[in-house]
Amino acid sequence: MKTQDAQLFRPWMVLSLSLLATALLGSWLHPAGRSVWNELDEATFRLLNGSLTTLQDVPGWTAMWAFTNIRLFDVVAMILMTSFMWTPGVTFPKAEIPAGTVRFVVLLLFLLAVREGFHEVVNSYAWNRPGPSLVYEPCVRLSELFPSLRTKDFSNDSFPGDHAAVAMLWAGFTLTTIRNRWTPLVILATVFLMLPRLVGGAHSVSDDLVGGGFVTSLTLAFVVGTPLLRMVSDRVYAWVEPLIERVLRMWPLNVRNVADSTSAEPCRHDNPATEHEQRPAA
Repeated sequence: MKTQDAQLFRPWMVLSLSLLATALLGSWLHPAGRSVWNELDEATFRLLNGSLTTLQDVPGWTAMWAFTNIRLFDVVAMILMTSFMWTPGVTFPKAEIPAGTVRFVVLLLFLLAVREGFHEVVNSYAWNRPGPSLVYEPCVRLSELFPSLRTKDFSNDSFPGDHAAVAMLWAGFTLTTIRNRWTPLVILATVFLMLPRLVGGAHSVSDDLVGGGFVTSLTLAFVVGTPLLRMVSDRVYAWVEPLIERVLRMWPLNVRNVADSTSAEPCRHDNPATEHEQRPAA
């Protein structure tokens, strides 16, 4: 067990992601760096929110961003992530899908804990701030264009960006699990999931990249980069495995019977002890 735990510990990942988290937050806290981030925030807001005016004649453009800024779209986003994980060979080999999904759910709970801790720090140091739609003018407000949809296009406390943190966590988890021909699509999907709040003006780029990036980087570093995630998720999976097996027997698209036509190459820097688990099923 000690040998396996040592192999699950990835020092390079802990160090690099810790340095990334420190660099992101440090650049935002330093006056010179904050000035650059503020300029980037405003420029991005003008471009993305302004597209609701410049591209308003494009059929469905404003309606698409209005729909992606309602609460229901959070469910759609989770279904999208789950569909990637439950398609054999995209994120996990066929046999690893149930256990891998449980690992991701456990990882989300760790993200929530890290986010709550960081939120306390943000409140203590008064780093919280309103979103760009409450700061910059002119601003196209989706809630005024589509009043019946109750779109989320403002925030009185926009730092850090929670939606972006979840999307980046999913991407980071996927990239540290396997890399294959689906990887570019995962990255594009992540960017798309981060865009709605930026277009609507509820969050700025620094909310997502600095705040969300800080939370995500720390979570990946100390949960995925250490044996912690595997230790906790294995215990959780042992508890829920009977229920999962029962669901799989009733599920029309039983993943155990889906032909795996994807040729995937696991990340070679991942845990060699579990490499046979990541290798796609024949």
